[in-house]
Amino acid sequence: MAFAATNGMVGISIRDTALRMAEVTQVAGESRISRLSQGRVRSALNFTSLQDHTLIRRYAEDINRLYETADFQISSGVFILDSKMVTIKKIPVDVNLQGDRLRNHMRWEVEQCMINPLEQYVVDFAPLPAEDGKELAQIVVVVARRSVIDYFKEIFQNTDLQLRAIDVDVFAAQRVFSGNYGGGEDEYVALLDMRKDGFQISLFKGATFYFSQDVDYQNDEQVEAAKRDDEHLVRHVSKELRRLIIDYKLGKSVEDLRAIYLYGDGVNDRIVEALQNTHNVRIDLANPFKKIKLASPGGEAMTPSQPETFVIPVGAALKGL
Repeated sequence: MAFAATNGMVGISIRDTALRMAEVTQVAGESRISRLSQGRVRSALNFTSLQDHTLIRRYAEDINRLYETADFQISSGVFILDSKMVTIKKIPVDVNLQGDRLRNHMRWEVEQCMINPLEQYVVDFAPLPAEDGKELAQIVVVVARRSVIDYFKEIFQNTDLQLRAIDVDVFAAQRVFSGNYGGGEDEYVALLDMRKDGFQISLFKGATFYFSQDVDYQNDEQVEAAKRDDEHLVRHVSKELRRLIIDYKLGKSVEDLRAIYLYGDGVNDRIVEALQNTHNVRIDLANPFKKIKLASPGGEAMTPSQPETFVIPVGAALKGL
């Protein structure tokens, strides 16, 4: 969903039962985080719950309760979809394709890989920066089931917030990374979203999306049996990082990355320390407040105990600002 720029936005994310919201406003052309809050929804948000339309009003009530309790002032909101609920692909196209020709071609490309009729999906895409002299450009395509998008639209029709956009977690994280950390155009950085049921690896070249991949613990019985063992988890993360780097011909080892930043509910200091002891590369918790000013309307500094858990709602709120 695209929308016009505004002077403020509330980013909303729900992961399992964790509900988080961040309000970002524009002050003298500078983005400033003015409110943060976190709470719970009464029913975990997942594919099963999306089949139950009786939960729509319950989710709306939970969002409204947190919004009002934290005294949020901005009425425009961006909601974040879990990347597991969408399909993300990179498709090469002729650099000369523009406008309707490009839109028609992308629809045709999506039709080739979707089982159901195209009308059952919402398709959005964005071109990546084209390399000079190249005949092909890379297009990032996101495909979501229309029923999923309609479900979230109906939730927000019952809240005090006007839904201005629906975003995807991996792109919200990219927005936070771009706003807080610098990097060379030819350097690769990995973002690790550590979850209770797995982790997501997203890779960026400079500040540009390169790829993302979700890894579920239940796909590996050995990992499932030991998923609460941080050392075992670190070995699993290292193995996946190394495999992706080699498969995509980005280097020979994890050390060929410029940095690795971790965020999400499933990360802790022990995991970070174990990864730091394993790889000779910068590894740290992602901090969405590293450069973006964070202060309450009264001027008092807000200091969340776990800044890395607010990466996604802050990235959502930055959309369009």
